[in-house]
Amino acid sequence: MNDLTTEVAAAFDDTVGAIAGDPHQTQHRLLSDRLLTRIVCTHASCAEGMARLSTAFNGALKAAGSGQNTIEAFITESEEIFRKIAVLFQHPEWSPNERVRSFNEATLATSLAKSTSDGRFCIIKCYEYFYYVYDTTSNRCLMATTGEKKAMSMVNILLLTPYLLHGDLFAVHGGLVSDGRNSVLLSSTSLGGKTTFAFLFLENGWRIVTEETTYITRHGEPLRYNIRNYFNVRAGTYLEFKDFFLKAGIVADAFLAMADTARTELFDVGKKGQISIDFDALCANGGVAGAGRITHALKVGLDKQRSGMHVEQSDSAEVVDRFLEVSLAPTVMLFEGLTNMSTLDGNARKQELLQILGDVKSYTVTSGFDYRKNFDSLLTELGLSGN
Repeated sequence: MNDLTTEVAAAFDDTVGAIAGDPHQTQHRLLSDRLLTRIVCTHASCAEGMARLSTAFNGALKAAGSGQNTIEAFITESEEIFRKIAVLFQHPEWSPNERVRSFNEATLATSLAKSTSDGRFCIIKCYEYFYYVYDTTSNRCLMATTGEKKAMSMVNILLLTPYLLHGDLFAVHGGLVSDGRNSVLLSSTSLGGKTTFAFLFLENGWRIVTEETTYITRHGEPLRYNIRNYFNVRAGTYLEFKDFFLKAGIVADAFLAMADTARTELFDVGKKGQISIDFDALCANGGVAGAGRITHALKVGLDKQRSGMHVEQSDSAEVVDRFLEVSLAPTVMLFEGLTNMSTLDGNARKQELLQILGDVKSYTVTSGFDYRKNFDSLLTELGLSGN
């Protein structure tokens, strides 16, 4: 055991012991027939989220067994523990391996991973408020945050990633909206209008079940839990739905001051001007709504040069490919190396998804800025009007 591994092991064991012995801890579990994750949480602001996640997860998976493999996860918002891990992260003896390098290339803007030279420990830093440490010998992980609410997104993602590895879950970058009978998946490229379309459906009486990433089980059932607890809303979208936001008490003075700015100019502002809005402020318990299997998948886009709503039917295999991008992503591949519990077979996963999503009606939707007045025609094109 090298010096860094010895140092990390001592700090890891001490921290896990302190969390396990905390009288204010809460305990939760995520259970599939292939994997059990035991969660011990002293992160005061995440206990409710863990309870909701475990309820949604266990309800969707309906596992009969106790899991063939086990991971233990310890979550804390202790400032002292966070500082200690931050210091360890700067240690010069950390080194990357091939999987870590692939992960870092894919997540350059948000995350950085390192490993000990013997491969026993892997550490991931996400933004400035989250650290994740995994011990490959014990299959235990430690998550430390500063208390930043957005860190819950990273907690959720890294708890669920092993289930992508095992094939219990599949995931796609896209949101899910439901009217209780139909469930429509909304995906797009960056700045493509996914969030705008989600609000368009919400304004017309639909429920937003998930916003950024949608998970489905290997049986095709959606995970009714929104893993990212906030929307990133840009100026154009806010002003388009201004009355809706103001009614919810969400006042963005900087955006309101831009009310006379042309839509094309607001569109070009893009990510440079956006605010984060608490998911529950608009969609409290959205994931609890009765959303069945995905019935429709829309790849949406906004085009400032167009008017009207242009709808074209597409192949459901395109939806499968979008799921595979996440379900076989470098983060999942990194966990394949960490846990040594399962081996990914990309072709087998594709065949599973083709069966799960074969009946989904898939469309490409491109709209001008007049999408609100064309919503009814969109539903007609999708065969959803009058349902």
